[in-house]
Formats: sequence, structure tokens, C-alpha cells
Amino acid sequence: GCAEIVTSGYPFSNHRVTYVHNLFQNGAATLSGLVEMFQERQRRGDLPTGEDITFVMISGDGGMDIGIGAVLGAAIRNHKMIILEYDNQGYMNTGSQLSYSTPLGHMTTTSHVGPAQAGKAFHHRDTPQILAACHIPYVFTGTEAFPDDLVRKAAKAQWYAKNKGLVYGKVLIACPLNWRSEERVGAKILETAVNCRFFPLYEVERGITKLTHDPDRARHRVDIRDWLGLMGKTRHLLQSQ
Repeated sequence: GCAEIVTSGYPFSNHRVTYVHNLFQNGAATLSGLVEMFQERQRRGDLPTGEDITFVMISGDGGMDIGIGAVLGAAIRNHKMIILEYDNQGYMNTGSQLSYSTPLGHMTTTSHVGPAQAGKAFHHRDTPQILAACHIPYVFTGTEAFPDDLVRKAAKAQWYAKNKGLVYGKVLIACPLNWRSEERVGAKILETAVNCRFFPLYEVERGITKLTHDPDRARHRVDIRDWLGLMGKTRHLLQSQ
């Protein structure tokens, strides 16, 4: 996806692990094949069996749009791998176009606000629930605003990917430029998204759903208008007309 473009320009890379830069639409298919090849070569004795390797596919919400078919295929086959989606609610590297993860009413360069349009006209796709419906071993949501929760889920995801099958995680991240917000309030926007209950933190472990942060119980619940007011792309939703 787009994050790969800016972190692995030849001959330099931010990554210190083996990686494959793939097309948007077939990351899950490529990694599925690598997982099966690796396990088969271990079975044949071509590769040692004690290597500590975790297979991870990283995609933005745009890549998840384009590659959802391959992702669902991988989920049904239950390969031992992690699919991690970082979600900033749009195609941010190519000009802030809407994605299927862009929420209802949010402004992008392809969902304008004005006399003819009032932001995105339809609701966002609930990818975690789609993957949970595939009955994979572990699904989770997370955000950097709740780091302890995210690290705990990442460790659990690694265990499931090594021992049981496919894991899917959706991580909400900020995009100050295209959200039209100040960079210094990025973490606050993410925290408010959770506490207004727009982006609930939960996990689905072997079919059992557990809320990992309850704003009501923690007495942190806020009004959704507090979240909308932090971003320029959504302030129009607070107006009377």
C-alpha cells in the first residue's frame, strides 16, 4: 500500500526484516502462498522447523478496499498469518479520496461539502465484523491512543498466527493533513473517537466478543460532537444546516 511506497524506496528501506512490496490487490494472496510454501518446505525438511517467524501483511484502508477479495479468501483458508489494516479513513497518499472506510458525512476530495454534496453519502464498511463473520481465530481493533491495549492484542495476535490461523487487526491512525487537524492533537482525536464510541476497542477471540475499553465504565464517555469538532473535515456536520 501507500505506506510501503514512502518507507522502502530503492535502495533504502526503513524495514529491518524481509519484506515483499506487493500490489494493492494481491497482498493477502501473495503472503498466503509464502506461508504455505514455508510450511511445506519445513515439512519436507528443506528448512529448519525451529525458526521464529511471524508472517504479517500490512495494508491501509485503501489497500483493503482494492484487495478485499484476496483477504476474504485468505480468511476462509485460515492461513497462519496476520493481516493488519492501518485505517486513516481515505486514500491519503494520492490526494485524500474517499475509501469504503471513510465515515458517513466526512469530507474528502471525492465527497465534497457544498450545495450539491454534504460529504460522503453512505456509511463506512465494518471490516472487523466482516472478518469475524469468516470465523477466523482472532480479530481485534486498536489505536495508538491506547498503547497498552494495542501491545497486548499484538502479542495475542502473534500467538494465534503461529498456532491457530489467520488474525485480522484494524488500527485507527491519524492523518493531520487530510483530516485538517493540528498534528499535536492527533492522539486526542484518536482517544476521542474511542470514547465517543465511534471506534470501539474490542477483540473477537474464537468467536467470543469482548469490549476491551468501555468508556461508560471508565467514565470517559464523551459526545460524538466533541470528536467531530476536532477535525476540519467534519466540522460542517456540527452546523444547523
